[in-house]
Amino acid sequence: MLLLEKITTLVTVAAPDERSIAAIPVPHRAGSAMGEIGVVRNAAVAIDGERIAWIGPTESANFPDAERIDCTGKTILPGFVDSHTHIVFAGNRANEFAMRLRGATYQEIAEAGGGILSSMRSVRQATVASLCNESLPRIWNAFRHGTTTIEAKSGYGLDTENELKLLHAIQQASSQVPATLIPTFLGAHAIPPEHKEHREEFVRIIAEQMIPIVVEQGLAEFCDVFSDTGYFTVEESEQIYQAAAKHGMKLKVHADELSSFGGAEMAARVGAVSADHLLMISDAGIEQMREAGVVATLLPGTAFYLGLPFAPARKMIAEGMAVALATDCNPGSNMSENMQMTLALACMGMKMTVEEAITAATLNGAAAVRRSDQIGSIEVGKVADLAIFNVPDYPDIVYHYGVNQVGMVVKGGKPYPV
Repeated sequence: MLLLEKITTLVTVAAPDERSIAAIPVPHRAGSAMGEIGVVRNAAVAIDGERIAWIGPTESANFPDAERIDCTGKTILPGFVDSHTHIVFAGNRANEFAMRLRGATYQEIAEAGGGILSSMRSVRQATVASLCNESLPRIWNAFRHGTTTIEAKSGYGLDTENELKLLHAIQQASSQVPATLIPTFLGAHAIPPEHKEHREEFVRIIAEQMIPIVVEQGLAEFCDVFSDTGYFTVEESEQIYQAAAKHGMKLKVHADELSSFGGAEMAARVGAVSADHLLMISDAGIEQMREAGVVATLLPGTAFYLGLPFAPARKMIAEGMAVALATDCNPGSNMSENMQMTLALACMGMKMTVEEAITAATLNGAAAVRRSDQIGSIEVGKVADLAIFNVPDYPDIVYHYGVNQVGMVVKGGKPYPV
């Protein structure tokens, strides 16, 4: 038994709404309820094994044989759930960052052979072991910043052999870190050069060859498609999603990042768990996603990094949507694994409240990866994934931004000093 006691501020994000998200009941908070985060002062949390056993005031904590950790002056949140990343990759694209600062656009860099195709070349030259070793420091850094669960996409291989290589690297990395990695297949990230003139053949390969192998080998739970201008059309995306759903995969969508492309509306039609980015989402997309129960995963770090308009978070929340936050950690459009910085950007750039941002980065992030019945809030019976911050109250996490405020992470009931 482990007892965290004398917690100055405990944020539980508990007692959530419960309604159907994409036909599956999962705990989450939507609309104005995102501001309700369950604050308890001078609290204690008892952990038995990997599960939370008891929550209450410190003076009522009667566990004489427990190992005790004094949390005076500390704030405890559920561990962050980073529900959209490309954290496993090879190579370095700092030169493209410099090009962008000199005026080149994301699309211009891609057309010149940079962007996703640059990372593709690096991945194709790498081994599973080298991909894993190169990615482990980033995963550890995310963990030290309070992230206990990370969705990790493939998508830089763009052929069967190298997409499988990336997914095996994600699997290998998962065995070497405390953080939970949730694998997503993103073979439809871009059209590789060898299929530039025959894109319909590449779509067929994804649907008929890659997806069956990925499922047969148990390498990914979700299937994602970059559905946007210059990448995959709505029709191509739906063809891929039809194959993925047939093989039992859950669906995610890169939607409406670069243009109002109909990606949000498609996410609602195909029953996606989440649609992500959404910088250019239409009013119809907001309405249809809300009605279908699709989580809106927003990535303010990417908008900030690319100098694009932020997603309309305030409108989405006002319309009753469930909004999640994630880093989109990747080598080309947001080289950051820091969820604390993501919260700051959400509040300062998208005008979310601190409470809404915390909900979005914990419980709703867990809903975006179908884990909110087990993680994302501090409740009896849930897995003890917690982030302990060296600040007395939760607004300090955003107020004093750009530094790591985490002093300890508890993952599955085991404490890890940072």
